[in-house]
Amino acid sequence: MSKKSPKTTLSIESLQQQIAELEQKFTQTQEKEKRALADYQNLVRRNQEERLKLIQMANLDLMLALLQPLGHLERAVEQTKDKGVAMVLEQFKRTLNSFGLEEIEVQDQPFDVETMEAAPGSQGKIVKQVIHKGYRLNGRVIQHAKVILG
Repeated sequence: MSKKSPKTTLSIESLQQQIAELEQKFTQTQEKEKRALADYQNLVRRNQEERLKLIQMANLDLMLALLQPLGHLERAVEQTKDKGVAMVLEQFKRTLNSFGLEEIEVQDQPFDVETMEAAPGSQGKIVKQVIHKGYRLNGRVIQHAKVILG
């Protein structure tokens, strides 16, 4: 039988220790890589969310600026009954809808403080007349409907 020399035993123990240290360093490096990847993915997601918010805010300002001319155009169609102006109005509405603007339907609906503002002196719980239309942009109320309740 051959005996292992102390030199060989030390060498094997030394190698096993080095392997354990390398495995530990490898595991630490993998964890650092996972954290770095997660941080990067979070950064990309936050950047996309901020960019979307900026675009929505720009659209909000534009939509708010267009609501008054939209109202004037609607009144012009009601008063003139001009088919050409009505066609322009419908095209204008479709374009605004494609950017996320939608009219809030309130006529004959129960009063909702989230989407409506009651005119002074209004009594009742049901909308009888709409003074100013309300609008949502991408699901968010940007202009409350001003209504008379009855």
